[in-house]
Amino acid sequence: MGNGAIPIPGSGECTGDIGKKTFLFAACSCTGFDANNTIQTDSFSSIDPNKPLAGGSIGVNGNYSAQAAASIKGALLVKGSMNTTNQHDVVQDMQCGGNATISHVASAQSNATIGGVVNSSNKELTIQGKLFTPIADNTAKVNALGGSVVGPVDIETPCNCDDPVDVAGIVQAFGGTNDNDENDVAPDVLVSTPSMPTEITLPCGRYFLTGIKSNSTVTVHLTGRTVLAIDGDIAVAGKLTIDLTDTAELDLFVKGNVALTNQAAIGAITRPAATRVYIGGTQVALAGAFVLGANLYMPNAALQASNALEIFGAVFAKSIATAHQFKVHYDEAIITIDGCQPPGSACTDCHDCVNPTPACGPGGQCGPCSTDKDCCPPLVCTPNGTCVLPPPK
Repeated sequence: MGNGAIPIPGSGECTGDIGKKTFLFAACSCTGFDANNTIQTDSFSSIDPNKPLAGGSIGVNGNYSAQAAASIKGALLVKGSMNTTNQHDVVQDMQCGGNATISHVASAQSNATIGGVVNSSNKELTIQGKLFTPIADNTAKVNALGGSVVGPVDIETPCNCDDPVDVAGIVQAFGGTNDNDENDVAPDVLVSTPSMPTEITLPCGRYFLTGIKSNSTVTVHLTGRTVLAIDGDIAVAGKLTIDLTDTAELDLFVKGNVALTNQAAIGAITRPAATRVYIGGTQVALAGAFVLGANLYMPNAALQASNALEIFGAVFAKSIATAHQFKVHYDEAIITIDGCQPPGSACTDCHDCVNPTPACGPGGQCGPCSTDKDCCPPLVCTPNGTCVLPPPK
């Protein structure tokens, strides 16, 4: 009806619950992050322009390498080692679970946690807050203006890669319950004429499609809150456009692979939180000019950007490798989109829970948080027991 959460058939979850659990970082990598050109992250709120901003964080479950200048307005949380060879600035907390090689001037404007050895010839890293490390020798290799704490450190795993979204299962669920017949939308509407330009307008609804395949242009206009469940691949040789009216939203679930070999524009850059894209396949090719105003989830596929890439929203990938400039403008509104998960749900970790009961308690039940450690990174705990993005610095 145009408001409220969109239930996933046969489950106790709604599409919004998945979005607010998944897209906590501007960029998240399940393995490594290798940047051969500049990195820049920042944030905004598409629903509250006056909101204080957390800045857009980067999470890496493996190793992190930055060969050019980096400006990360949020946190940098790296489970493995990190290597920076150019100017590097992190505004929120910096975490490195392995060795940290810093060979150019770098700044951690908040606290820094380093679990391995600091390799630095001339104290290139300046920490405005405190250094936390188990290795006493590291204290002489950095400028920790807030002092140092030597002792055991708790290195968190930032990205939730062990419990991936069941994209194929969600597509199957919408295959049995959808609004295709009601709105006279054939499942093969976007594969039936591959050599001809295709343009369709869809009203609010849940649609099950066999794929999106064309050697020509494909244009999809969305006028309301929409689910597109793709039981196959997206392969478009011409320009692909998926646009939204001012009140529309999109949850796009793709069971297979995605190949966009020409220009593509998905979502709205003024409100990326309104578009969530989930890809289950192992191959994602984004060639040519690509405009993304959306949150992109591709845990089984590598994001390999051979051209400059600017994302309005967020990206969650198996790995990230960039050859040119990489910018992400994170929309903090994704954290507060509508969901339907009831308080006190069963859980195994924080990734199973959402506000107002965001922490997984010892009894396997979602409840209020007590400390920041109860929240999934990079979120922090508020006095009222909810998990939110950290305050600006």
